[in-house]
Amino acid sequence: MISKIIRYGLLISLSLFWLSTKAQISYGGEPLLKTGTIKSELSTVYLPRFERATMLKSQEQSEGKSFLKNAQYAYRYQVSFNSLNAGTWQVLDDGRRVWRLSITSSGAYSLGLIFSKFRIPTGSQMFVYNNQSNRILGAYTEKNNKESGKFSIEPLQGDEITVEYIEPLQPEFIAVLEIGSVLHDYKNIFNQLRGEVSLLKSSGTCNVNINCAEGDSWQVEKKAVCHILYDGYIASGALINNTSFNGRPFLLTAHHAINVQEEADAAIFYFNYEAADCESTVGSKSQSISGANLLATTNHLDFTLLELSVMPPASYLPYYIGWDRSGRVPVNTTCIHHPSGDVKKISLDLDSPITATYSDTKFTFDSNTHWRILEWDLGTTEGGSSGSPLFDENHRLIGDLTGGEASCSSSINDYFAKFSESWDNYSASNQQLKIWLDPLNLGVLTLDGVDPYKGLRAVVAVSQDSICYDSPITITDVSLGEPETFYWNFGEGATPATSTEKGPHVVSYSSPGLKKIKLIVKKEFVVDSVVRSVLAMDIPVADFSYTVELNKVQITNTSIEGMAYNWNFGDGSLSDEENPIHTYNKTGIYKLTMLAENFCGEHSITKEISTRYDNLLTIYPNPSNDVFTVDLSKIIFLRSTWTVYDLKGAQIRSGVVSSYESSIRFNLGGLASGSYILNINIDGVDLKRKLLLTN
Repeated sequence: MISKIIRYGLLISLSLFWLSTKAQISYGGEPLLKTGTIKSELSTVYLPRFERATMLKSQEQSEGKSFLKNAQYAYRYQVSFNSLNAGTWQVLDDGRRVWRLSITSSGAYSLGLIFSKFRIPTGSQMFVYNNQSNRILGAYTEKNNKESGKFSIEPLQGDEITVEYIEPLQPEFIAVLEIGSVLHDYKNIFNQLRGEVSLLKSSGTCNVNINCAEGDSWQVEKKAVCHILYDGYIASGALINNTSFNGRPFLLTAHHAINVQEEADAAIFYFNYEAADCESTVGSKSQSISGANLLATTNHLDFTLLELSVMPPASYLPYYIGWDRSGRVPVNTTCIHHPSGDVKKISLDLDSPITATYSDTKFTFDSNTHWRILEWDLGTTEGGSSGSPLFDENHRLIGDLTGGEASCSSSINDYFAKFSESWDNYSASNQQLKIWLDPLNLGVLTLDGVDPYKGLRAVVAVSQDSICYDSPITITDVSLGEPETFYWNFGEGATPATSTEKGPHVVSYSSPGLKKIKLIVKKEFVVDSVVRSVLAMDIPVADFSYTVELNKVQITNTSIEGMAYNWNFGDGSLSDEENPIHTYNKTGIYKLTMLAENFCGEHSITKEISTRYDNLLTIYPNPSNDVFTVDLSKIIFLRSTWTVYDLKGAQIRSGVVSSYESSIRFNLGGLASGSYILNINIDGVDLKRKLLLTN
């Protein structure tokens, strides 16, 4: 049944793409009037004068101390220019009609258009161009019609822009064309890398191109990340996979960036906007999609899930990234983004993030729903990076960027909304990710990414990544390309051990350990395989060691397979830290109890510990016929001295012990058999021991 659902969903998605492409994607050709095929007077509308200084001051005041990382680049003029009240119509010699309108906004670095009404008949063409650029956008055709009836045109450099609509003979209906907004670029988004006149400018010099060596291992995931223009702002986002593997073009970004359908309708998504190598500073914006449907968002959590108006075509080389909703703390993190609207960059933090709360003058999100990057080790993020994906060490998405103080001058403190919190903290379908990204209700904690245009591909979904070894797990085939044969090996100690059936399969394990599940699929002469790991766990084994510095005890947790810990120090104090440090009020002997837990059960251990140095110092062998060893490994000290005396008080041997040494060794061989006294001074505390020498 699952196989049928997956195949049917993918077939529908691909069919819709080929039959009705509703996007910014254009279909070639040339405008008639731009190329001089015919001549006509151009009707121009002049927008009111734009005061850039006033706008910048107002923007600065309104932003206050907000550290959100979307960025405004354009002022939005609300207009109502349509094919009836503006522009000019002309009848061609062959009977076709052409409508043309030019709009000028003095001082604009670029102009973008948002059609509040856009519906054109089969056979029609629309082009957008200007006299300051050699770029011609279009032709846009009936394939660009969308259910929303809206359509955004990407910015063209310069302060004037022209729309040319060519109507076919005997159209099936009269086109509905109305420009509702004109976006006046006052920050020089096109020249951000060329000269000081740009107010948006390029990103900081600490940022690293995705095609530098640091991005070598991220060449697949980078294809999911896009640069977003919406309503005069810039942000980032990423295509994301779902458990149906059906190619639905879901895209994750931030709530503070896009949170209403009007913004989603007007958004433009640029893919593969990147420099060709490590040193280049420019990239192509030729691959874009206009408009999306807003599926889920909430002002309690900083995420927005969109569905693009069309599946990105194969020529875009799209990739839908995988995710991890477990909430586990990653070993390290990576962010791929478009800082300041620049070409695609990569930032790395080699350490684990911590759980945190994000709040500023504009938004206060639910407590403890963010990852906090303490400091980037490579690169940073900037305005325009909002909504970009945060990856764990397994190349799976775990969050999207909200904001923070990080910059090239100080790369500390960035906040990403946790994917695990956005999953289903709220039950309404338009306030969660689960219903959209797990449509098969598999309950998986992690999902791999997918290339929606790749042919046969082996893909495995598991109900849990970690289980108790004697508990069942459901393993499901979600392969692409409709494989004909299957071979499963479920790993060491599995029941069943193998299978040639598609499944799903319910498997259990007779022993704990990391289990490797292998699936090989075949169709005709094409074969693909994949290995997926599952951790089969047992009840934890609690254990610990410790060292003492005066009355301060530092504990090292040596438990096996523990996930949570509780400590009772024997003096009324408790802790749930993994490796706690505890200071006792007075010297003494205490019973320290540790409880280790995981989802399989719990185990505890109690040890009697002493904060008296007398009880922590061990000498062996004693008696000895020559060499004595003093074990100081349980004592933390700065300086220690030792002296050996005979029973008459005469000094026989002496020495100094450095803080990094954990033992003392001395040889009394050759001395007369009998008793001797060892005196050790540890940070001012004198300890005495009797030594027995035998020859």
